[in-house]
Amino acid sequence: MSRALYTAVSGLKSHQTKMDVIGNNIANVSTYGFKTGRASFRDVFYQNLGSGGGSNATFGGVGGLNPYQIGYGTQVASIDTNHAKTGFANTGYSNDCYINGEGLFIVGTLNSEDGEELDEFTGEAIGNLYYTRVGMFDFDSAGFLVDSTGQLVFGVPVGGLGDESANREGLVAIRYDASEDGDNAGEGRLPIRNISIGTDGMITCIGNDGIRYGLAADGSGELLPLEGEDRVEKEECLAIAMANFDNPSGLEMVGNSYYQPTGNTGEVNYYQAGTNNMGTIKTGGLEMSGTDISQEFADMIMTQRGFQANSRIVSVVDSMLEEVVNLKR
Repeated sequence: MSRALYTAVSGLKSHQTKMDVIGNNIANVSTYGFKTGRASFRDVFYQNLGSGGGSNATFGGVGGLNPYQIGYGTQVASIDTNHAKTGFANTGYSNDCYINGEGLFIVGTLNSEDGEELDEFTGEAIGNLYYTRVGMFDFDSAGFLVDSTGQLVFGVPVGGLGDESANREGLVAIRYDASEDGDNAGEGRLPIRNISIGTDGMITCIGNDGIRYGLAADGSGELLPLEGEDRVEKEECLAIAMANFDNPSGLEMVGNSYYQPTGNTGEVNYYQAGTNNMGTIKTGGLEMSGTDISQEFADMIMTQRGFQANSRIVSVVDSMLEEVVNLKR
């Protein structure tokens, strides 16, 4: 009877873990870009009470026997993340970006030695990188494009490297020089207004002089004119970059809707939005949560009943043990 007791306990633990996963899914029903988890079970161990054997009846012996075993319960086999794309949630904010297709935005920080001010915002200056489907962006007071937690948003030159993937060194922190003594101020281009993000991730704005500008692809922060006699080609400007992985399911969730690669994600590739099978950008909204309330409640009912059934086994075994104790009165 003790075997049934421990088997039931394993079922209680597994169903409790599954309920934890379901609870997290439901708690994040309104979390933009949230990807649901799924807990799956597998059996654990079997004690062989008798091994199987082939038939020997034609030689005057006994017939074949099947093995008979007793199982010792269940355990959580995996907790998977469902990276299926979800719908568009209209927010009305022009700088909110939704990825219509594959890819993740790239955000992170810059490294500064001894707290000194940086004069380059690409290459070796790039620090920790995170990946996210939530494009809640805006420019800060220093001219950097940041997300809702202050992480810098990274881009690549418009056109990128053609069909080739940019490496980490090719990423550029998206910014414009907002300083009072910078080139933009000297040219009378600040302040800027009417900032817009194209489906290809290219960022443009209207300067104080009424001319449309793009952001310099070299990370200098200069606003480059896209109109007039001094206009430049858009390939000299920055666009929002996206990343994809050989195995997106291998990404590790670290909170704040961020992901980090693990040893099982494979190679990471960086491209301009809308190129090389990367999704295009739609502004004015964010990605909805992947939580399906009806499915989660159905799973919750099944999990609750599974937990209840296993607890009933514990109660029944306890009653049987009580009967054994009461045999001697």
